[in-house]
Amino acid sequence: MANKRMQDADHLRTNAYSDASKLNARIAFWQLYGEPRDSAFKRYFDRYKMSRNAKVLDLGCGPAHCWQWGLENGRVSEDWSVTLTDLSPGMIAEAKCNITRQKRQFTFEIADVCNLNFEEASYDAVTANYMLYHASDQDMALAEISRVLKPGAWLYAATNSEGHIAEFLNLQRQFIVDETELPNIGLAHAAFTLENGKAMIERYFSNVEVIRDDSICEATDPKIVVDYALSMDADLDVERVASAVKAEIADKGYFRITRSTGMFIAQK
Repeated sequence: MANKRMQDADHLRTNAYSDASKLNARIAFWQLYGEPRDSAFKRYFDRYKMSRNAKVLDLGCGPAHCWQWGLENGRVSEDWSVTLTDLSPGMIAEAKCNITRQKRQFTFEIADVCNLNFEEASYDAVTANYMLYHASDQDMALAEISRVLKPGAWLYAATNSEGHIAEFLNLQRQFIVDETELPNIGLAHAAFTLENGKAMIERYFSNVEVIRDDSICEATDPKIVVDYALSMDADLDVERVASAVKAEIADKGYFRITRSTGMFIAQK
């Protein structure tokens, strides 16, 4: 079940991602119980096939933690020209703060993936991690990405599986404050998953590779679990959520969460 509001540009810009606070609640969970950021970011850069003097466009950069890690760990070549974009001015502000500490010159732009203000065939690589499901139109977004990429260039697009965080979705269903919140229940990533995304990408790209990474997380800190649940889009009954999570951890010793994610690597 999809949450259509998570494809609405105004909602994303002013609510869901006005700043990184909700995203940080989810990062805190995965850092403890999923894949630590150092490992995830290393895996990203290990997959990138960017040559010398590459022009790189990152769509939906958020607070740019991945690029910050890449700079701190010597994974961003000094001859790369990197443009970081996001729909949210708040995210761009945080990205600028994080990157300028590294004393490297990046370009920052507020941009909508469905209407990119960049020249045709101007980039050697596009990264679009955990963001294509937020596009108002995935076909239009992929057409725009293809347009700005040079022939033979690469797209790297991380996303989630249909089964990812199913348990958090169940918490939303059980503990919404009232029925007016029903339209806001659903998975943000349902519009572009590991299952349905490949066919979308193949309309514009060849050699589409799908890499999967699945695991089961056993969370033992109820606050971390509750904070993640509250960072999602539906308004939940906080006391009832906390009570249910604490009860399950007391009974089983952990709160089980399915982690099912991955990346598309495609060449134009």
